[in-house]
Amino acid sequence: MHRGFHPKSSTLRLYTKRREGGRGLRSAKVEDVFRQTDSSERSVTIPDTPTEKILWLYRLFGRPTKKRQCSVATSEDKPSGSKKKAKKRWWRRKNKVAPSPEEEECSKEEKRREGPEDQKAKMMGAKSVSTRQTRRYKCRGFPNPAQFCYMNSCLQSLLTLEDFVGAFRSQEQVWSSDPEAALIRAFMDIRESHLSPDAHRKIRLLVAFKEAVSVWAPEFQDFDQKDAHEFLTSVLDQMRSLCPQLQAAAASEGRIYSCPVEDHLVFKMQKTKTCKGCGAVSITEEEFTNLSLDLIPGGGTVEEMLRCYLKETELDYNCECGATTSCQRLSFVNLPKVLMLHLKRFRFTPSFQLQKVHDPVDLFRDLVVSSNQGDGCLSLVSTISHVSYTAECGHYICDGVDVNVAQEDPTDRWFTYNDEEVTETTGKAVCDERKNVSYILFYKRHD
Repeated sequence: MHRGFHPKSSTLRLYTKRREGGRGLRSAKVEDVFRQTDSSERSVTIPDTPTEKILWLYRLFGRPTKKRQCSVATSEDKPSGSKKKAKKRWWRRKNKVAPSPEEEECSKEEKRREGPEDQKAKMMGAKSVSTRQTRRYKCRGFPNPAQFCYMNSCLQSLLTLEDFVGAFRSQEQVWSSDPEAALIRAFMDIRESHLSPDAHRKIRLLVAFKEAVSVWAPEFQDFDQKDAHEFLTSVLDQMRSLCPQLQAAAASEGRIYSCPVEDHLVFKMQKTKTCKGCGAVSITEEEFTNLSLDLIPGGGTVEEMLRCYLKETELDYNCECGATTSCQRLSFVNLPKVLMLHLKRFRFTPSFQLQKVHDPVDLFRDLVVSSNQGDGCLSLVSTISHVSYTAECGHYICDGVDVNVAQEDPTDRWFTYNDEEVTETTGKAVCDERKNVSYILFYKRHD
């Protein structure tokens, strides 16, 4: 459609093409189409006596009983060259949330990508506040092109452990030059692009990380849904297995490498076996990166589940004295900086069918754990949940504390990571809403 403006009058001529191939001409008077805002812009003569606008509502249903006061601004109302001052809307002044410094770049990118639908959302009052709030944190999410939710939730939980990630960053000179440390490089590349709005780049980095994990764990090579606990355990074990060669490479350059997995997540458990016949005691120690806890039928707390795990049990044991039974007791030798607890929500039935357990787990922000070195107080910092009624299918999401605020911050600011959709929540809401779906818990020790 071609539009032309007649230079000698304020008549806007619209040329429209008919279906038969001919051209028709129609004209309509318009007012207030252009405003003289700059001397360099085109000036348009506006009639002194404006014609009254007839709204389409009046044409359909008639005019209201009260006469509508119409005021038409002319060029005499405002001096030439003055810019029209934007009105401040009440919904822009109310409930305004200031972004954190690390989110400013993401917010600017989202504003540049706003379309007509986004502009309509801004005119929706209170609803638009929640819409903008959700989009502000969208850059923190990870895309899910092919059932990556199990990997996305594991990565988000690991990135919540700021000290763990910082330990890798401080030793970049060691692992960046080692060709065998592709997994660590892929993980840190994802960390550097965590707040990037570029979804295509994130997909490439996620695929590269998945391929690095699949080199030593080929069960994660395909694009089927996997178990988040198995994937996370494999990632930590592979990172830890790189420690000897990275330590050797660091020593050759006069440096020291300390494995972040061992420093932050690894702990020792002590097994004490006592023969019931002769009383002989056997003590062994074993290293763990996480504990798998049985759920309490009908529901229970995390502390109760830990007590059940550590309680004394009776085992079949052939002793030299001829006794066949012994008692075994477990205890923590030391507490890690981050304690990872796996809740057994999946079990096999007598017919070997995988079944999901929906018993609730009462989550509390603080957890007190005893060890041979004394008691330790830990705080919940992240959770991974499996949202589904069955074991055959489901979706993984992650909840994590905001690393930019302290643990005792009164705002209690958390984030819910549902792939690329990220929303703000609170730790109290996470403890209340994840009772039946929580799968992996991360507790950070207070130093």
